[in-house]
Amino acid sequence: MSECKSPNTNYAVSLLEQFKLFYEQKLLTDVVLQVDDTEFPCHKMVLATCSSYFRAMFTSGLSESKQTHVQLKNLDPATVQIIITYAYTGNLTITDSTVELLYETACFLQVEDVLLQCRDYLVKKINAENCVRMLCIGDMFSCSVLKQNAKRMIEHKFPMVYRQEAFLQLSHELLIDVLSSDNLNVEKEETVREAAMLWLEYNMEARSQHLSSVLSQIRIDALSEVTQRAWFQGLPPNDKSVVVQGLYKSMPKFFKPRLGMTKEEMLIFIEAKLDMEKGCVRSSSLPTVIVCYSPQAEKVYKLSNPPGDLQKMGVLVTPDNDVFIAGGQVPLKNCHHGRSNRYHTVFRSVDSFFWFDAQQNTWVPKAPMLCARIKPSLVYCEGYIYAIGGDSVGGELNKRTVERYDREKDEWSMMSPLPFAWTWSTSVVAHDCIYVLTNDVMYCYVPTANTWVEMAMRKTSRCLASAAACGDLIFYIGGLHMLNNSSIHRPSSNIGSSSVTVEIYDIDKNEWRLGANIPAKRYTDPCVRAVVLQDTLCILMRETHMNDDAKYAIYQYDVELDRWYLWQPVSQRVLWDLGKDFRCAVGKLYPSCLEESPWKPPTYPDVDMFLINGELVTVPRT
Repeated sequence: MSECKSPNTNYAVSLLEQFKLFYEQKLLTDVVLQVDDTEFPCHKMVLATCSSYFRAMFTSGLSESKQTHVQLKNLDPATVQIIITYAYTGNLTITDSTVELLYETACFLQVEDVLLQCRDYLVKKINAENCVRMLCIGDMFSCSVLKQNAKRMIEHKFPMVYRQEAFLQLSHELLIDVLSSDNLNVEKEETVREAAMLWLEYNMEARSQHLSSVLSQIRIDALSEVTQRAWFQGLPPNDKSVVVQGLYKSMPKFFKPRLGMTKEEMLIFIEAKLDMEKGCVRSSSLPTVIVCYSPQAEKVYKLSNPPGDLQKMGVLVTPDNDVFIAGGQVPLKNCHHGRSNRYHTVFRSVDSFFWFDAQQNTWVPKAPMLCARIKPSLVYCEGYIYAIGGDSVGGELNKRTVERYDREKDEWSMMSPLPFAWTWSTSVVAHDCIYVLTNDVMYCYVPTANTWVEMAMRKTSRCLASAAACGDLIFYIGGLHMLNNSSIHRPSSNIGSSSVTVEIYDIDKNEWRLGANIPAKRYTDPCVRAVVLQDTLCILMRETHMNDDAKYAIYQYDVELDRWYLWQPVSQRVLWDLGKDFRCAVGKLYPSCLEESPWKPPTYPDVDMFLINGELVTVPRT
């Protein structure tokens, strides 16, 4: 019986290196590629190995298979050089400036590997600024993956995309495909009507033949009565008004709402899980849960879990309603404690960065951060995303690091570091500046100058507080009081207290003042998260009674009266225990794209893991 051996990878690498050497020294070459005035002496076997185009040419048996010079017309020499380099080395360099031409050339030469890598690169780079162009590229080269991803971005960013020059130049077929979509992220059908009219009027003479097919994509009964009256009555007699009136009479009197019309403002909870207790392996090893709560419907929905069992991420919802998570840690292995016979999980901090595709309920990877960070502060300011600090960055200097993400380029760059390294801090954005708050100090970052400026100190020293900006005011709420600015002393509301501390910063005056306290009940460990909900400052408060039952309530702030009102108590049957370390953000999500998941008391017991007779055994707690 013959012995089966694994392939000799060293020989394969050596063979490829020899081919590269022959190419560089022009040894044994048997064909010359001519691109404009540039010649590339190559080997037919190498070209045929990576390119279906050359394989068919050199093996066809026709006269062209015997030719020693092949002229390639309408191709770029530098791009052909990239593909030849890939054929001889397996190395492919793709950049923003070369990817589109490289994709087009790989399509022509039928270099499948290069084609797939370019496609994946383009899909990853899709954003609001280039999605229409990506749609056209995907359509031109019949790439369904690129076309589908670009269309989803157009649907998601439609309110800002339809005015772009590229959109107005769309083909009639692609325009109809977009306007007919149920998934357009529009809150009013008037937006779709305006997009249709802009496209028609961009070249009315040539596009008048498409008037009926384009306008028929508008869901007329979704338009407001005011718009309907203005559009369909009193129009001057011309070809357009005849078509419009005819459509109005023939359209059905019902419509399916666009996806954007179904959006609900929700509280998004990251790390929504029971607290870890005394060596319990279950809590630390289970994936992080992300849920969201709709105050309007009083329902809880489940978002897809973060990739790779991520925990302790930063979270951000941008003004245009994009959800991002960044950093965190992932479990590596369970380590055994000899004395206690228990296991604990070892974690590794990461630099990951993900965007949430709300239509697909999936997390899409973006360019990783430059530093690994646990619980970084994420803010959006002047068109950029900032990742500030984090617990995992090693050394005091590194903990001060600040980096900025460019969504159009999908890349991070380092910015001016924080003046000090803080373990507990929170960040908000107001008046196009970033404010970082911790203990009793606050620093302001001015993006135009890339500089940090120290602002007025607070009257109390507190950490782990929550902050939010509303208008000209910044609110610093709850948290733990600090003793000598170094050690945690006591919560800002504890047993026997009836309020939670609130401090207000006036940006124009650079002054802090005490605000009205939040009327918390007599519970231990109140946990507050400040958010802006329905354009109003609110807090979600978690109050834990002595028997460990968690209860939640949403309070709303009246700026003029400086008073807090109970806006909505949250039923314990709706929202159970989120734990103490969850992060909270507000975003508009689509209920139909999420899994409705009532947050109920856990049905499984807490467990510990013990080593019994050499085996890891799960033992329920008593």
